[in-house]
Amino acid sequence: MKNDVFVALSQKSEKRSETSVKGLTEMFGLSDDIKVIMLPISSLREKANHPFKVVTDDKLNALAESIKANGLMEPIIVRIIQDGTYEILAGHRRTRATQLNGETEIKAIVIKADDELANRIMISTNFQQRDSYLPSEIAKSYLIRYNDLKNRKKAKDENSNGWNSEDKIDRIMEKEFSTSKSKVYMYLRINHLVQELLDVLDGRRLNLKIAVELSYLTEEEQRLVNELVYKQRLYKLDLKKAVRIKQESSNKPIEESEMHKLLSDKPKSFSVEGITFSSAEIEEYKSKFKDETHMKNSIIEFLKNY
Repeated sequence: MKNDVFVALSQKSEKRSETSVKGLTEMFGLSDDIKVIMLPISSLREKANHPFKVVTDDKLNALAESIKANGLMEPIIVRIIQDGTYEILAGHRRTRATQLNGETEIKAIVIKADDELANRIMISTNFQQRDSYLPSEIAKSYLIRYNDLKNRKKAKDENSNGWNSEDKIDRIMEKEFSTSKSKVYMYLRINHLVQELLDVLDGRRLNLKIAVELSYLTEEEQRLVNELVYKQRLYKLDLKKAVRIKQESSNKPIEESEMHKLLSDKPKSFSVEGITFSSAEIEEYKSKFKDETHMKNSIIEFLKNY
């Protein structure tokens, strides 16, 4: 669809087209009643759910220098939230860079938009304009879009308008973000990570698949993994260990002593009269018992009757 910019999110081109009033009307089906004006920066508010980080780094400083030398090539996009106050939908970095130059005004495209449209513009323009994105930024963007689609579906159901059975939320997102359904769910899932592990994921020290497994742990367990693996660096974490930790956590809360054992490279084992059994040898049979006590009593009962 011409109005749906999400389809093109993954199709990068070396030349970026400038955002314009005409471009906005075509991409989002906006009316022609759009203003391009100079606004006081003091009248602007950052979007509360903006998922993309704005960091004062060398890139932002370079952007500030470019704006100082050449002017603002592309206006920011805002919507009116009340008389005299505007919410930034696109252009958080440009606004920050303009402030660094000591400017008090900025050129802006002013539109009218409901919350869903505002979110779409925020997400799509950031994906188009940025060179790279952090995993947490993708995850938060997917969650915003997922919740908007869920609310739209609910509203249609309540108004008896129906929701096309083909319009499954995951299918819509798969198409809009040009990605696979499994990737959509993986990124949605990591929104359950504590901030400490999200930071590790953004720092490329945590694999996405492992992060998904860890997202099922309690917050206390997640912070314990972060402490032992990424802060103290006592252990290395692979997917196999993460899966095992997730399984253990689903049975009962994992205490620190048990977490050390699960993260250790040494397999758990137990001995009976000099005969040693590794955890791998009994793992497949554990599901047959309610708990370890039940397993122990069952083994003893078997030995009595042998």
